[in-house]
Amino acid sequence: MIPAAITWLFWDVDPRGIDLEKHRDYVLERVMARGDLFAMRWLARQFPRDVLADFLVRKGDRLAPRERAFWSVIAGAPRTESPGGGRPPWAG
Repeated sequence: MIPAAITWLFWDVDPRGIDLEKHRDYVLERVMARGDLFAMRWLARQFPRDVLADFLVRKGDRLAPRERAFWSVIAGAPRTESPGGGRPPWAG
């Protein structure tokens, strides 16, 4: 069940209809990408580190580099570099 304090993250669906097992990747991606501190703590308590790490390996490229790096530390997952993020080339 999604806590009332983070239902705002699921504006495009009825949060009461979310099944944490069936819709796990959707929940992981949404909270990892957009969640506040409360949501991130909830996610880290809700799912074991190996589940978080598995998501990052399979679908981590859906996250911005900053979020991917943060969750890699939390999950103990290997950090992979992909295009995006960093300083733009014109910034010197």
